[in-house]
Amino acid sequence: MAAEEFKLIDEQVGLWGAVALLVGTALGMSIFIVPTQMAAAAGPSITLAILVSIVPMVLGVLLLLQLGGAIPVAGGIYVYGSRLVGPFWGLLGVSVPVLAVWSYLLFAAIGFADYLDGVLETVGASVPTVAAVWALLGGFLAINYLGVRIVTKVQIGMVLFLVVGMVAFVLAGLPHVDAANYTPLFPAAEGQPFADGYAPFLLAVVTLYIPFQGFGMIIEIGEELENPVENIPRVLAVGMGIVTVLSLAIVFVLIGAIPLSNMTESGQLGGEPVDGGLAAVGAGVLPEPVLLLVGLAALVAAATTVNTLLTSYSRTVMRAARDEVLPDVFATVHDRYQTPHRAILLFALPPMLAAPFITQLDAVTPPDLLDWLVVVVVTGIFIAFMIGGVALWNLPTVFPQRYEHSIYKLPMPVLRIVAVGNVIVSAIFTLLVVQSAPTALAVVVAWMVLSGLVYLYRIRAYAKEGVDLKERMALLHKHERVGGGDD
Repeated sequence: MAAEEFKLIDEQVGLWGAVALLVGTALGMSIFIVPTQMAAAAGPSITLAILVSIVPMVLGVLLLLQLGGAIPVAGGIYVYGSRLVGPFWGLLGVSVPVLAVWSYLLFAAIGFADYLDGVLETVGASVPTVAAVWALLGGFLAINYLGVRIVTKVQIGMVLFLVVGMVAFVLAGLPHVDAANYTPLFPAAEGQPFADGYAPFLLAVVTLYIPFQGFGMIIEIGEELENPVENIPRVLAVGMGIVTVLSLAIVFVLIGAIPLSNMTESGQLGGEPVDGGLAAVGAGVLPEPVLLLVGLAALVAAATTVNTLLTSYSRTVMRAARDEVLPDVFATVHDRYQTPHRAILLFALPPMLAAPFITQLDAVTPPDLLDWLVVVVVTGIFIAFMIGGVALWNLPTVFPQRYEHSIYKLPMPVLRIVAVGNVIVSAIFTLLVVQSAPTALAVVVAWMVLSGLVYLYRIRAYAKEGVDLKERMALLHKHERVGGGDD
């Protein structure tokens, strides 16, 4: 396939469909589990941690705002890396997210299965873990295969239900809020060295910030977003507002209304044990119908994560395949459904095939395996944001007209601060996270080395055919240059 012989996707995502995709990614199942885990470790200090985590979130959103507004294309981080940093970094911008998404899909699907098992126990039923994982991944594989319009319709419905569950938790918990529960702010620090006493707080900052990186999905679907130059900033603004308000409300009500002892012991839902999460820790405080609603919302939240990951990152693979950095078979768009169906299969099938083995390991070593998968995910995301930071720094130099004529243009001093801030924050947070699972970092590094070897092979193979793959990775495609002015 020549560089410009691929088929473009005709269907488009509207403003609210894109907001639903973004909110579902940024919140997902983590908002129902992570705050309770961090509260058990860091106590009331997570109320400060969630506020601190908003600072790097704003840096990330500003980065996406400027890059997405200047170059609104499919496969954002791959394009920004290859065009604004260098071809090899563009390759990492697609290969590392592939590994991260595989890990995230497994994590979300196993978490969904575990949570579903806890809910079903209340009525004396159960579903095998592998069956639940296959049903979730297979169901959303089918939905994504059938087109982005059905994806967004399903996503809007799920996000509305997710939000209802979160609001129900907040409203039911408000009457139980006690100001005394917010002190002492740093219980773990009493009589402890600084490194030990404040370590849980620092971990909470990192962990609560991680879901906010889900905002990055908006730059992966630029080609399919209606009026992307104007709508990317709108989606980011609306999505950031919804996610920030709901996250803050959950954390402050959780600490104010729920005894910390509930978060360090197995919770009860309908008289049966449930592993962690808002539904479990609220037992004995909130009405059981509310807890059931919250539990169901958590299941839906896991589904929103799977749905959005398949939608957004399949476009990254599709865009890299158009340059033939990846096999061009993944650039194919289905004639009827207008989806990059083979790229979707690339993401969905490996986790489904791995599920039986991973679930067996998870049964032997919980929760270490799931935590290990999270470290792989987070490391991949942070690497992508580091590449994005360098890309933002180079934007005014490499594509000056794109920067100058962007509707939302960061002043140069602000752009520099945002670029450097994203690189520094991502690097520091990576070092903090990988301490819990150094082998996960080793796997990511090995994957990057393997990616580099494959990249060198393809560069040399194409050179023998008279094709400069590096040059191809440095230029925007014709449909991406329309109205842009820069090559």
